[in-house]
Amino acid sequence: MYQALYRKWRPQAFSDVVGQSAICETIKTQIENGKLGHAYLFAGSRGTGKTTCAKILAKAINCENPINGDPCNECPTCKGITSGEILDVVEIDAASNNGVDGVRELRDEAIYSPANAKKRVYIIDEVHMFSNSAFNALLKILEEPPAHVLFILATTELHKVPATILSRCQRFTFKRIDVNDIKLRLAHIAQNEGISADDASLEFIARLSDGGMRDALSIFEQCAAYGKAQVTVDTVEQVVGLAGSSAMIKLVSAIADMDCGLAIEVLSELYNGGRDLISVLGELSAYLRDLLVEKVASGSGVNRMNLSLDTATLENHLQKFDNNRLISMLSTISDTLATIGASANKRIDAEVCIVRLCTGAGKSDESALLQRIEALEKALANGAVTQPQKRQNSPEKAVEKPVGNVEKQDAPRKKEEISEQKPCPQVVDTNSQGFDWAKVIEEAKGELSPGIVPLLRGFDAKVVDTQILLYSGNPLAKNILNHKGQVVILEAAAERVLGRKLRIVIADEAPKPAEDEFSKLCASLSGKDNITII
Repeated sequence: MYQALYRKWRPQAFSDVVGQSAICETIKTQIENGKLGHAYLFAGSRGTGKTTCAKILAKAINCENPINGDPCNECPTCKGITSGEILDVVEIDAASNNGVDGVRELRDEAIYSPANAKKRVYIIDEVHMFSNSAFNALLKILEEPPAHVLFILATTELHKVPATILSRCQRFTFKRIDVNDIKLRLAHIAQNEGISADDASLEFIARLSDGGMRDALSIFEQCAAYGKAQVTVDTVEQVVGLAGSSAMIKLVSAIADMDCGLAIEVLSELYNGGRDLISVLGELSAYLRDLLVEKVASGSGVNRMNLSLDTATLENHLQKFDNNRLISMLSTISDTLATIGASANKRIDAEVCIVRLCTGAGKSDESALLQRIEALEKALANGAVTQPQKRQNSPEKAVEKPVGNVEKQDAPRKKEEISEQKPCPQVVDTNSQGFDWAKVIEEAKGELSPGIVPLLRGFDAKVVDTQILLYSGNPLAKNILNHKGQVVILEAAAERVLGRKLRIVIADEAPKPAEDEFSKLCASLSGKDNITII
């Protein structure tokens, strides 16, 4: 009868286990020296060898002819445990037998000596699924079991196991298996099974398995049954239902260019082609993660998830994205993936996510704000947005001389008329001489957030007494300047440049120009009884 590859090629000795050498060597040494524990807890992600090592351990301690801590797999006991005929090795699935009654039966049964083996072994898989009552019933016998009993607990969620259970076991943590180790194991199996597969496809499968050998073998088996002469990367993409490298590159390029129309069109093509939108967003997230890692940790040895990303495409996308935008986009995709599973219409959620990635809309964090600042800078550099121009007063119309009694018209006005027309007080600037706003910006440049400096150059600045009044016609500029303490940085820079402490005030209106001498004289003399201005 046909067996799945992950069952057919399950390791039967510690020396065959891939990627867990430290754990295997420790247990083999304990078996050789006769210093075996009474309870073990194997923790780790799925497909990393927890149950496999538990079965090998059960065989090794009952083997009639052990070899350096490994079972011989030839004696009747080893063969009986492998086939499941020896009932002294009991496997319990805690996910379906999680009640207290099952544990009580186990406890009552454990007191009896084994019938066909040296030790009675209980392998409890997914032990974190036990109820509190079941855990409590297990405590006493787990702490002081009979000499002929060994407990092996396995779990993928260690945090759900009570501390009282953890303290009674020897704990081993199974790590995710390295990509290269999985690739070598797949190549060995492919050779023995007569399956043709290129190296790129095997490495691609190894990365898709997320460190789990069982997942890797399941994907490989599907690809081998696809009907092609050789397993290739394209075969893997077709079988697993991935978007594919070309479509993903096209989607990322559209997002980089902020082309919402093209990005949604690519997403629609993938959706109509039967691709799962959650998988597409997951691929996109992995792609952007590769770009971010390449930017911040290039050459560090951190592996890329997408192997089909050629150098030219990589360089092109690295130039189009900065760190802040990549972090913001990864956060947006993560938020969408957290909610899209329960959505009534996944396509709409995915399209909204793509629009947000293209425009930066819907996010209020600093990275999204800096993304919008970057877009504004590019628009200014390309001439798409111009600085607001100051209004110029319309030229005054020529004043015609009145016809009639010129003498009466030119007669001095009475003091009452003068007092009724007092000029409005204006801001008088006495301290702006020698003030250079550009020097303040240059002094603070190294401490300011990226994208702030070009906006600061568009502010009108004037020193008035102990304040620096700032004004910009750009309504977004005031909000940006108030963000994350930029004003504090500018005040410190101004103090270093001017040698005195000034407070920066962002004005709603542009600072009014200083009055000329005649206007000041008029303001000072207005309302005095003995003065008549001619």
